[in-house]
Amino acid sequence: MIYTTVAFVSGVVLLQFQSTLPPLSALPLLLPLCLLAWRYRATPVIQLPVTLLGGFFWAAVMAHSALDATLPETLEGADLLATGVIESLPDVTADRTRFWFQVEQLADAQQAYPVPGRVLLNWYRHAPALSAGDRWQFSVRLKRPHGLANPGAFDYEASLFQKGIRATGYIRAGAVNRRLGSVAIGYQFERMRQAIAEKIDSVLPPGEPAGLVRALMIGDRSRISPAEWAVFRKTGTNHLVAISGLHIGIVSGIGFFLAGGLWRRSARLCGLMPAPQAGAVAALISGFCYAGLAGFAIPCVRALVMLSAVLGGVLCRRPVQPARSLCIALLSIVLIDPIAVISPGFWLSFGAVAVILLGILGRLRLTAALIAGLFKVQWVVALGLAPILLLLGFELPIVSPLVNLMVVPLFSLLLVPLTLFSVTALMLWPSLGTLLLAATTWLLGQTQWLLALVAEHSDTISLAGVPPLWMLLGMLLSILLLLLPAGIPGRWLGLLLIWPLLFYRPASPPRGEVWMTMLDVGQGLAIVLETSRHVLLYDAGPRFPSGFDTGAAVVVPYLRSRGVEKIDRIIVTNGDMDHRGGLATVLRELPSGTLLSGEPGRIPSGKPVRCAAGTHWTWDGVRFEILHPDGAAHWRGNDASCVLAVATAAGQLLLTGDIEAAAEERLIAHYGERLASAVVTVPHHGSAGSSGTQFIAATGVRYGLISAGYRNRYGFPKAVVRERWQGRAVTLLNTAEAGAISLRFTADGRIEGPFSYRKTHRRYWMTTPF
Repeated sequence: MIYTTVAFVSGVVLLQFQSTLPPLSALPLLLPLCLLAWRYRATPVIQLPVTLLGGFFWAAVMAHSALDATLPETLEGADLLATGVIESLPDVTADRTRFWFQVEQLADAQQAYPVPGRVLLNWYRHAPALSAGDRWQFSVRLKRPHGLANPGAFDYEASLFQKGIRATGYIRAGAVNRRLGSVAIGYQFERMRQAIAEKIDSVLPPGEPAGLVRALMIGDRSRISPAEWAVFRKTGTNHLVAISGLHIGIVSGIGFFLAGGLWRRSARLCGLMPAPQAGAVAALISGFCYAGLAGFAIPCVRALVMLSAVLGGVLCRRPVQPARSLCIALLSIVLIDPIAVISPGFWLSFGAVAVILLGILGRLRLTAALIAGLFKVQWVVALGLAPILLLLGFELPIVSPLVNLMVVPLFSLLLVPLTLFSVTALMLWPSLGTLLLAATTWLLGQTQWLLALVAEHSDTISLAGVPPLWMLLGMLLSILLLLLPAGIPGRWLGLLLIWPLLFYRPASPPRGEVWMTMLDVGQGLAIVLETSRHVLLYDAGPRFPSGFDTGAAVVVPYLRSRGVEKIDRIIVTNGDMDHRGGLATVLRELPSGTLLSGEPGRIPSGKPVRCAAGTHWTWDGVRFEILHPDGAAHWRGNDASCVLAVATAAGQLLLTGDIEAAAEERLIAHYGERLASAVVTVPHHGSAGSSGTQFIAATGVRYGLISAGYRNRYGFPKAVVRERWQGRAVTLLNTAEAGAISLRFTADGRIEGPFSYRKTHRRYWMTTPF
């Protein structure tokens, strides 16, 4: 069964790497293969490939079904009337309320449209109190799922696709927005979650322990601050905050032992059903209820399936075979939800169980000391999950095994049960519950304080870029060798197989070359320039009012994926938030050299020096020169932007920031033919006040690069600007359409690219905005 499971799951995984889906018309071709596999089912050389194809096409069928609900492109940005049900616990902040909305009807003044199913809505400013399970009518504007597309960064589109969200949007103000009633059946858990959240908020003051209580009780992590997440991440304990397999296992275990113990006290009950079966039923019910309180989040559903596979053997009075139960759980999940395999949590969940089975099963005797057993489990999990975490792009906290050795039992045996008991008492007996919850939050606060203390002195390990396949296979083989029983010879070879990976670094430009990457940061700008031994960051991306920081979400992850340990120079072109928003994070996370800006007085982070025309330097055979602003005191705002020229054997790269007509005229008058470039960043994201015809003609450019947000409110780049550039036979690329854009200026005079990350790394679920 193990080989069959691996083959089927491999087919499902293979489908997720496709840029387009195979047509459903190809499915009948699978029927004769299935008959062949059944006829020769005892022959692995036939059965396994067919099983792999079966997984591939099963995933394709489910993917087609999921994509059928996608919002039509023609409806993006249109005013629509949506009727449906609030499906999730509303996430309320000072300036907006966010929730999942299950659309039942979608129409405008002329006609009705196919419903996109589940959508993610925001209600900005003055949103009323909303409750899960209520039916509403909203005036909405929607767009297809779209996320920033960058190397090394989080894939937001994949996350939306996995959650079944086929459109995002916001609610427009108006009298048509009204509550139509509530749904009687199907949202009991969500209503209960909301009642518990409101009760917790009424008793506990806002702060760290309150957010952790909500996370442990109802799976709502919206109140946990970024600083708290940083502590959990640096200590490797973030898995303790998200309700998943560990928490479901704790609650189910409590249900199993309590029910089984009480059942044994009655001979009559034991005559009806043996105590282990009664305990298994109680464990399943307990796990189901706790998963319901967590909103049946994907990790919880995954844990429930795994729990059912194990307890199913107990209920059927059959010996529990861990490997077989794991295979059943794995097959069940990919059959129900093949898209689950794109989630890092999927691999971490099953990877943790698999390495425990490989490294622990049959080796821990009941006479072994408890501490030794716990240490063994933590060592095995830390070692076994290391390659999975690294391959998924996560950092490995060095102190994680030791911290988890102490904290996991604390959460399992005390904090999680005490939180559940305290909140339950709060709902049934408020006076007692308030006292218990106060004690619980004090313990949680002390635990967070200790973790923060450890995080200050912890360090992490991460992979730079994607190593070659032979290194990755060597790492996996090394882990398998190290997890084998001690008596097996040759286990030490596992250390040798890890050795090459420790010294791997992504390729860097040869001398005389510069590699440029314009990152996809939405409505803003961030460009990374790499030479043989130096790195320059030109703008740091925006930080939005919601708190989303592209410095943390895009710039730093990209630099780390490239193995960058220090930024030699940062240029923040002007003081607008769409250029400097991510700077504070970048300076905090990576050592940096000189900081330059066209408006140093508006840059609160670092100690910037004013850009000055004529400043130049040479790195590794590549010349850099600042062309603007000059010494005139009147340059302000967009026209104060630093303009940087990068000269190579392949031609000039001209980075223009947000300059507008006045600065363009000054550049033409002062430099003339020196503005001739192979590649130019289109000024000010393509605004109508920039990109004058004389400036475009002076650059004589081949490629124009635009950094703009998808369907941004300014309408950048303007149609008239596109026409000006394209009228000069310039190839335009926009990050909103292409994702991150990269080019290589080679030492032998060639320009390689431009390469669109959204095209080169396309997956079938991605929106196609071009």
